[in-house]
Amino acid sequence: MDDRNIRRFERATRVQTFGRDNTADLTAGGKAAALFLELDPIVFELTEARVGQLRTPVGKPVLIDALSTDFKDIARTARAIKIDEPAFDDAAYRHPGTSVETPVTTHADSLLKLLEDNTTPVADGGDTPAQLAAKAALRGKFIAYELPADFVEDLRADRDALDNCNSGKHSDNLEGVESTSAIDTLLGEAQAIITRLDAAIQNKYSRDPDKLAAWKSASRTERAAKKAEPIVTPPPAN
Repeated sequence: MDDRNIRRFERATRVQTFGRDNTADLTAGGKAAALFLELDPIVFELTEARVGQLRTPVGKPVLIDALSTDFKDIARTARAIKIDEPAFDDAAYRHPGTSVETPVTTHADSLLKLLEDNTTPVADGGDTPAQLAAKAALRGKFIAYELPADFVEDLRADRDALDNCNSGKHSDNLEGVESTSAIDTLLGEAQAIITRLDAAIQNKYSRDPDKLAAWKSASRTERAAKKAEPIVTPPPAN
């Protein structure tokens, strides 16, 4: 599993634990109880797969899906910024609405050109100090709407992962590819169960804020850990 799928797997195990801890609250034969039972064999299979395939590279559809998630977050935020600033060009951030690889990669490159610092020398086409300042201000508008401070780095990582997949840097072992496909399927099934459980559990505990908070904590997908900030040594004083 890659980092994203590991986080999705860990979410499924937290939800399973929540169900086991609160079995006594659930209506026997009810929808929530049945869904928790459906989740158990899926988590078992994912656990077995994880042991045999920890951090095996994912397939191209998963990488494209990760980029699509990035696009949706950025496009949604751009629409909100435009309400604050009517002159803001939110069209440049609009989701391409396809999972076809070429327009997906084209849109990713377009977003990175707008948002990512080009730190190559200015003489070689890199950003000027004024351009770097403008990009920092632009990113700040998105971060103000609670996008992670490293959302551009995440977009770059997802874009580069797709390039790496295409260049053959990942293993082409057939068994690994098949296992990855099975894991993706299982995680999708777990996601569908958790989505349905969310409706039932929020209804069940609508008047129990502690249980509701515990459910929300268990059922959310954790974000990737932030990358360590580089240590910058200040120049010596003159």
